[in-house]
Parts: sequence; C-alpha cells; structure tokens
Amino acid sequence: MDLEALKTMHPMVWIILVAAVVITVASLFNKAIKFALKLAVIGVAALFVLYFLVQANVIVLPTFGK
Repeated sequence: MDLEALKTMHPMVWIILVAAVVITVASLFNKAIKFALKLAVIGVAALFVLYFLVQANVIVLPTFGK
C-alpha cells in the first residue's frame, strides 16, 4: 500500500470512496433490508473501493503467470 498515492489521489476518487462507505453503513443499519441484500451491498461497495484504489495506484494487485 502506497501512502504517498493517498495524498495525490484525485478528489473525485475520495468522493466515490466516501459514498461507498456511507451506502454500506446505511444499508447495515437499515432494518428493512434483508440480510442477503446487505451482503450484496457490502460486496459491491468493496469491489468499487478496491477498483478505485487500484486505479489510483494505492493498492497494487499481484500478477499471476510469467
């Protein structure tokens, strides 16, 4: 994890990451949403966060193969 990349991230990436966290927390505390849908929301939000952190070069995924 590159902490220097966190400082240089575009503000729109920060907005997207905060929105994903807010949606996840809101779905966890909502009693009207079923458990399976809560897991789906958490999974999709985690994928969004991972995607944008990889695009910002904060997280470097390992490569497989040659």
